Amino acid sequence: MTVLLDTGVVFAFLNADDERHATAVELVSRIARREFGQPFVTDHVIDELFVLVRVRTRSAALEESLRRFLPLPSPALRDLKAVSLGTSVLEPTWEVFRRYRDQHLSFTDASLIVSLRELRIDRLATFDRRLARLIPRAE
Repeated sequence: MTVLLDTGVVFAFLNADDERHATAVELVSRIARREFGQPFVTDHVIDELFVLVRVRTRSAALEESLRRFLPLPSPALRDLKAVSLGTSVLEPTWEVFRRYRDQHLSFTDASLIVSLRELRIDRLATFDRRLARLIPRAE
């Protein structure tokens, strides 16, 4: 089993002021116990996380906590692996982004949908119900 982390889960986990902090702590604890298998995070999510932390909180301490959480170089979340999506996913991500324009899907969210398929990742750890509804279910 494998699990891909979405931006909101990591942000809420690190930010004690976030309304979903307790839920995120519980979820990340389960991920750390490997209940969902190998955890992954994409470079798109990493980028979005640093932007979100800087824009919403302006907290250098939270930026540093994020750096320590992520595999830069050694993650606080045991065995968290960063995946660089590169340019090969840009076109399929664009197609998903375009297809779900009416759902107000971000480009990063579209890249998560593509990443799940391309990397054969089983689950997405997300608080975004709109995004979760767009994830194809395993048969």
